[in-house]
Amino acid sequence: MKNVIVLLLVFTWTCTWATESHNHVIARVKKGEGAGELLKRHLLTPHECNLEEFYKINDLSTGGYLILGKIYKLPLLIVSYNGKSIRSTIGVDDFNYAKKIEKLNLDLLEVGIRDRHYTENNRLWVPVAEFDCEKAESGFTPAIETSSYISSSLFNVSRSALAAHGEELKTAGVTRILVPLMGENYENIEIEDYSLAGQVFYIISGHGGPDPGAVCKSCPQMMCEDEYAYDVALRLARNLLQHGATVEMIVQDPTDGVRDDQFLKCDRDEKTLGIKHIARDQKTRLRDRSYTVNQLYNQYVKMGYKTHKAIEIHVDSRSENKRQDVFFYYNGQNASSKKMALNAQEVFARKYEKHQKGRGYHGYVEDRGIYMVRAVKPPMLFVELANIRNDADQKRLLLNTNRQALANWLFESLRQ
Repeated sequence: MKNVIVLLLVFTWTCTWATESHNHVIARVKKGEGAGELLKRHLLTPHECNLEEFYKINDLSTGGYLILGKIYKLPLLIVSYNGKSIRSTIGVDDFNYAKKIEKLNLDLLEVGIRDRHYTENNRLWVPVAEFDCEKAESGFTPAIETSSYISSSLFNVSRSALAAHGEELKTAGVTRILVPLMGENYENIEIEDYSLAGQVFYIISGHGGPDPGAVCKSCPQMMCEDEYAYDVALRLARNLLQHGATVEMIVQDPTDGVRDDQFLKCDRDEKTLGIKHIARDQKTRLRDRSYTVNQLYNQYVKMGYKTHKAIEIHVDSRSENKRQDVFFYYNGQNASSKKMALNAQEVFARKYEKHQKGRGYHGYVEDRGIYMVRAVKPPMLFVELANIRNDADQKRLLLNTNRQALANWLFESLRQ
């Protein structure tokens, strides 16, 4: 959806998902849309056959009204593409029919309804009533998988939020979601439960774009703060999604998913919500981020969400001989912010005792007047993961298992 303007923050809920639990693409109704308008937005002709199929699969009376904000199935089936051809995938010989399906998928990609080419994620969208009401004559027999699967544009470069919230995913029987921004090795996410449904988390990884943050040039390979903060942020977001949370990744990189390398390549292509270029000037950058978070927060409040938590993740830079455990800042004027920081400190102290007996944990909690801590509306937890210049601290960042542990422990503290 290329019409999502984030920093002007006309935040529109127009994301589309594909679910194999019911074998249909599903979409959320926008203001003023009836069935015909909803079909047209997804490049389907609102002719009699499409409309009849739409009402049928949604158990609606013909001509019935749609509910604003509710998600409905579309007469588009999700088929597992076999990597060879559309015709062999769906079991038809008609070349022209296959080309129509291909064109529809490419057009949906072009307008931003689809987030990836069907050959990239092996998910082909096949209309069941689009082409002259002749689906029965096409010989089409979809090769539908039986697993529950949802394909979402969450965190994709042209999207911002997961619009399918926990309660709706649970109702739809979804047990897996596809999050392309996580990267090929991590984009498939199993939903373990819906214990965080109805809660919104705003995750901010520090710096990004033209500003790499703290840099270690004396390391065997250059280390940039924003890359390691972003990797931990993605892992944390993934954990939250596994439990039905609604997540907003404020900083997004379209090319760097979760990475298991020790040295993460420094780049400059991060954007705000995957759309807006990050400002070089620090004051402008921080104002943009706080404004983005606050506008999203306002939207969620209007939608009735009660629980909101923001977390900003950084990597510190101090003298090389200074070993620094993970520590936290909070907003002293916000009791929830302080509670988040104390929860995090308690979790980390307990984990250190269990996994690094005898070492001790010396991470502290402090009320600091940092701009982002006080400028955002949801309660904020500000995290410093390590001293990027200290050899011992670097192990906390370099090993992917350690980065995952950091994300796991932060997740445990946030769910309290």
